[in-house]
Amino acid sequence: MRKNYRWFAIIALWLSCSLNPYRAFSQTFDEYIEAARTAYESYDFTEAARQMANAKKKMGSGDEIERAMVNSLQRQIDLSKSFINRVERLEILDSISVPKDMFFKAYRLPASEGWLEGPEALPYRIDEVEYVFTNEEGDFKMWSQPDTTRFYNIAESIRLTDGTWSKPAMAPLSLGGGKNAEFPFMMSDGVTLYFASDGEGSIGGYDIFVATRDAQTGEYLQPQNIGMPYNSPYDDYLLAIDELNGVGWWATDRNLLDDNLTVYLFKVNETRTNYDPDEEEYDIADLALITDFKATQDPDEDYSELLETIKNISNVKRKRIDFTFPMSGGRVYTTLDDFQTSGGKGAMKRYLEAEKSLNGNADQLSSLRRQYHDNPSPSLKDRIRAIEAQVEKERENLKVLKNDVYREEGN
Repeated sequence: MRKNYRWFAIIALWLSCSLNPYRAFSQTFDEYIEAARTAYESYDFTEAARQMANAKKKMGSGDEIERAMVNSLQRQIDLSKSFINRVERLEILDSISVPKDMFFKAYRLPASEGWLEGPEALPYRIDEVEYVFTNEEGDFKMWSQPDTTRFYNIAESIRLTDGTWSKPAMAPLSLGGGKNAEFPFMMSDGVTLYFASDGEGSIGGYDIFVATRDAQTGEYLQPQNIGMPYNSPYDDYLLAIDELNGVGWWATDRNLLDDNLTVYLFKVNETRTNYDPDEEEYDIADLALITDFKATQDPDEDYSELLETIKNISNVKRKRIDFTFPMSGGRVYTTLDDFQTSGGKGAMKRYLEAEKSLNGNADQLSSLRRQYHDNPSPSLKDRIRAIEAQVEKERENLKVLKNDVYREEGN
């Protein structure tokens, strides 16, 4: 369908000028821009460039709005012309049409890759958030929220030892190229981040980018546009990788039907291999646009077993275990979220802090005893006695704090 549309648009433009030879000379700036955009969205980048040249001739010398429009579209056309020559050869396994709202719920990922969730997964109340990424361990979250410039920027938070969450740390604005950065997905290596942005480097709307994080400094290297067929002149969102099964997911509105997005499931290449743009056996524009995802498949390969494996991935989130604390009725609390009362939660926090201190002193006591065994001395003996007294005091206090937890929680 999209291929036919591309040729229909070009033929219509040619007929328009052929039937009216004066029209080519009487077209306005806006009409040339619209013609360029139509050709661009149909992946005819050569025709788009030709129409842009005409638009520039009609552009007002002092019109900054027109100049900005031309510069933006020209940049996108130039980028697309370079990307069309290195379209990655993908095997797309399936195509799913889903409502745009909460589209990421269609992704099926094993627990080892983390969790794609809605705003209910936020550790605190933040407005205008629609998507949250949580890692497998449940102690790291990423999302996007508006900053002071009203652009969306990626934020992250880590769970602290007492079960609370750190204050959100914002990514540098450069990550989004001066505009929006949304839909983060952090690989299990903790350093490879995929996200969507409509900033500098996008070929139209949102594109998918990848950035590598320095494990020592936490800073990101310059993000890279991952190119075609993932990205298009339309909006492309949320690339997520399932390393366990060797597949990936991403969403796009290039085949928008009503208010639905298309979610693609594809096999991940170990090393990137691009189509040869000079090969005549296929239409490189069709492969970049994905007019028929089945055309990307290997006719000799059976994908049924892999698709069945993906279908059977459970979306049930594993219960997090921060601690083990027995309660009445055979219940066992494992997170602070299990507490029904604020008093019980506060008492548990105090208990955990005291337990942490006790464990630290107990470890130190064991170390000193080993030192004393190898090299006894009066000063070391005095230190051991002092810490022994401290440990005994902390153990008695821990019993009191444990009873406080039961009392506050109503057990």
